[in-house]
Amino acid sequence: MYGAGHEPEARDSLANERTFLAWVRTSLALVAGAVAVSSPALEFSVAARLLLSLGLVSVAGVALGVGWHRWTRTETALRTNSDLPGFTGGIVVLAAIGLLMAGALVSTLVGH
Repeated sequence: MYGAGHEPEARDSLANERTFLAWVRTSLALVAGAVAVSSPALEFSVAARLLLSLGLVSVAGVALGVGWHRWTRTETALRTNSDLPGFTGGIVVLAAIGLLMAGALVSTLVGH
C-alpha cells in the first residue's frame, strides 16, 4: 500500500486515520456494552444476557475489521487517485447493531 502511487495530502491521510480510530472507539464501546449487558443486575435471563453479550462482542470484531479494511482501501485510493470505497461495511455493522437492539427490546418486553 505505501509503495503504490504517490504520497497523499497530509490532511487527507490524517482524516482517514481519524476515521479508523473512530471505528476502533466504536468497537471498544460495543465491548463495553457487552460487559454491561452480561451483568446479573439487569433483568434479562441468563440466556438473553449471554446472547446479547456474544452478539455485541462479535459485532465489535466485525466493526474493527471493517474499519481496518476501509482504512487500507481509502489509503490506497488516496495514493493512486482512484475512487474512494463505499460504505457497505458500515451498513452491515449498523444492521447488526439494530438486530441486537431489537433482541434486547424483545427480551425486555418478554421479561415483564
